[in-house]
Amino acid sequence: MRSMTGYSKHIFEDESYRVKIEIKSVNNKNLNLKIKLPYILNFLENKIKTEFSKRVSRGSVDLRIDFEDKKEQENLFEYNKNIATSYMQVLNNLESDLGEKFSNKMDILMKQPNVIKKNETEVDEAGYSKLLLENLHICLDSFIEMKEEEGARLRTYFLERMEVIRGNVEEIDSNTGRVVEEYKSTLLEKLSKINEKIDYSEADILREILLFTDKSDISEEVSRLRSHLEQFDLEIEKNEDSCGKKLDFILQEIFRELNTSGVKCNLYDISKLVVECKNEVEKIREQLLNIE
Repeated sequence: MRSMTGYSKHIFEDESYRVKIEIKSVNNKNLNLKIKLPYILNFLENKIKTEFSKRVSRGSVDLRIDFEDKKEQENLFEYNKNIATSYMQVLNNLESDLGEKFSNKMDILMKQPNVIKKNETEVDEAGYSKLLLENLHICLDSFIEMKEEEGARLRTYFLERMEVIRGNVEEIDSNTGRVVEEYKSTLLEKLSKINEKIDYSEADILREILLFTDKSDISEEVSRLRSHLEQFDLEIEKNEDSCGKKLDFILQEIFRELNTSGVKCNLYDISKLVVECKNEVEKIREQLLNIE
């Protein structure tokens, strides 16, 4: 189990290259990968997306890569000798013709267009690709390790909350027998307080109680709740990398059964337990938003 929240930074440097990779992520329904690359590495964007999606399935991720090829810096710029010589000749002629001396001829020369230009260097795509992807995987290892550590903490939290829900469901089940008994007692008490003569028989009372029993029966809901709770535990025990959506679906089913149980049973003790269970489910769902 992994959290969708994570951070990692990796720096590699030798005599030829310097690479800095930074990854940070927050929760998102799907994988939303935003990559910032130097222009020279744009050819790698699709490869990076492919490699990343193999290991991360959900989350809003910012990936930034800074790259420096030190070998290129040695011959990054050159000057155009012909243009520079021509400009200097013009400056010398101006001095001669006007009888004045320039105190800053080199400064003037350097400001002229095309005197100094950046060399067009050939990109070593194979070498860059190997270097960058190797270091990306190192950074990804650290990134996923952090996500798994946070996921383990959340897993423990989920199991604790589920244990509370499971205990409450068992208590709900143990109280279901009281629902009909209390309804019967309340019904007979109300009938005894009616002053007007009303014709009714024991069969009428029994029919009313049977109708109420059928409407308030939550044995199926309790059975399904137990099943959903067991399924939730099984999914957590699988410890899959991507289980957030499955767990959220199971929680939706648990919440639905709790709602139905609360509506069908008008016993205060059961209603109170249902509310407590729903509160625990909401706690889990809030944190489940961070699970990949």
